[in-house]
Amino acid sequence: MTDLTRPSADRSAKTTPDPDSPPLRFLEGRRGYLPIGDYAVIGDTRTAALVARDGAIDWLCGPDFDGDPVFGRLLDQFRGGTFYLGPVPDADRPTTPERAYEDYGPILTTTHPTEAGQLKVTDFMNLPDSLEEAASFGRSVVRLIEAQEGDAEVEICIAPRCDYALNTPNFIRRGPGSWQFTQDGDIVLIDSSIELEIEGSGRLNGRGTLAAGEEGYVTLTITQGGHGHVGGMDAAHKTLAATREAWRKRQSKTDFGDGPFSGALKRSLMALQLLVHAPTGAVIAAPTMGLPEVIGGIRNYDYRYCWLRDAYFVLHAFLDQGLTGEADAFFRWLMAATRETAPELGTLYTVQGDSDVSLHKLQTVEGYRRSAPVQFGNGAATQLQLDAYGSMIMAARAYVEAGGELHPGEGIRLANFADVVVSQWTRPDNGIWEMPDPRRHHTYSKAMCWGALNAVIALVERGVIDADTKLWKAERAAIKALIREEAWNEEIGAFTGAIGEDWLDASVLLMPRIGVIAADDPKMAATYTAIRERLGTGVHLRRYDLREDGLPGVEGYFNACGFWAADYLVRAGRLDDAKTQIEWMLKATTDLGLMSEEHDPETGAQLGNFPQGLSHAGMIAAITAYRSAVKG
Repeated sequence: MTDLTRPSADRSAKTTPDPDSPPLRFLEGRRGYLPIGDYAVIGDTRTAALVARDGAIDWLCGPDFDGDPVFGRLLDQFRGGTFYLGPVPDADRPTTPERAYEDYGPILTTTHPTEAGQLKVTDFMNLPDSLEEAASFGRSVVRLIEAQEGDAEVEICIAPRCDYALNTPNFIRRGPGSWQFTQDGDIVLIDSSIELEIEGSGRLNGRGTLAAGEEGYVTLTITQGGHGHVGGMDAAHKTLAATREAWRKRQSKTDFGDGPFSGALKRSLMALQLLVHAPTGAVIAAPTMGLPEVIGGIRNYDYRYCWLRDAYFVLHAFLDQGLTGEADAFFRWLMAATRETAPELGTLYTVQGDSDVSLHKLQTVEGYRRSAPVQFGNGAATQLQLDAYGSMIMAARAYVEAGGELHPGEGIRLANFADVVVSQWTRPDNGIWEMPDPRRHHTYSKAMCWGALNAVIALVERGVIDADTKLWKAERAAIKALIREEAWNEEIGAFTGAIGEDWLDASVLLMPRIGVIAADDPKMAATYTAIRERLGTGVHLRRYDLREDGLPGVEGYFNACGFWAADYLVRAGRLDDAKTQIEWMLKATTDLGLMSEEHDPETGAQLGNFPQGLSHAGMIAAITAYRSAVKG
């Protein structure tokens, strides 16, 4: 495979268009990069696509979440590649399309106003209805377009890019409106009701007119041997019906009722479901890479992996909402993936369970709004994050208490993880926020080590693990005493982000959820007040004092932290404050109810990778806690 970490002799890292490949014609209708919040996500629980408000798919990796991007204009406006379907753009007549998801799942409808009426585009990916289908190869994007209230001229532009925008594909005609090309060894099939022709380098274009009430379609399938290909209007409609039914079945397992925030809860759970990798059961952090936490800065990470720190929150979200299938598959994946590194835990894993994730800096793309370098892989894989042990064992406890069973040997492995906690909890680590070295004694990491021992003791008491708990109980008590005495800073009047230091960390708000301290404890109440004052603006919270990580740039406010504040308020019995916190946090979501990693309250911009699983898991946790408290 081509070395993507450095430019080749004839393809430099320049970010201007290749003279032989002029800018895509429809760029006349768009200037620069769209806001991250202008994207919607569709997916098939194997990969996902980001669809811009203007009708362009600017991100799609294949065949899985961590595969090469087929379209990557999200990271390079000139060379990244895109897939447009909609009205012929006119820079002199900008329009504001309207969009919405269908009720049951990520089937996106976008309505474009035109001179004669309007065009409706329906975008989705075919959802596998079984594990066998999920393990099969075809990944299809289906796009239907219909002229409403008048005739309309339609444009299609398909400009894939290979090897992270380094190469253009060689198209092979298969028939009328039908083409194929090869992407990293896979066959990509294209089928269209409107004739497509090669225009320029590595680009298919087509135009046609739809009469009022007439429909057209375009499908793109990443496949091997043609499996899963959707071709023809009838097949597109049948796939739409099947996908609607598959999502309806999944949503029918939950009961949102008419309680508070039911709409937001439903949409957030859908976003989390889209991050499931169905063939393995893994749940990734986000389907994107390189979207910056600081515009123009270097915090441009690859989140297409599964972090153990998120496991407890994600598994709880599935269990709390009745998605036992997703919860069971995820837990089984967690146990299988961690077998390779046991008795120690890695920080993150690929969807295939590999913890050996190297870091490279891509030189082939300019980065979103020139935020470079774009990182491929993730350097956190080599860090020590002791909170992962708490996340893993607490997830196991939640799974068992919800009716799940441990397989032979899994109880022994969990006990071994607890023994590692005993031997390592006194060590400094990089913490939940993956701060660069030097390592520190992070308060949240200590609290999660307490949670790990508390959970494994509970599993022994339930009779699902056979072990002597004497040492675990002694260490649990020692950790609690350390947090209460050494993490408390009398001068600041709060639990600090690390033992013996003076900075604050919003993750400390989770200590009552973990169980190491009561929410109404005076020290915890004072800590909440201090965090709100020093890290907050309105309802939004930063993760920690920015000076502490040593990185340049002022990042945004972390969405999950705002919902952790609401979770704390519920546990403190401040339900009115919790309701207000949730209501205002929901105003920071997009029009489709989606959230990235961070938010800029001044501009309303989403920042970081999108949509972000931890943000949505945080929302689900806060809303679930509030609804339970109100219900009594």
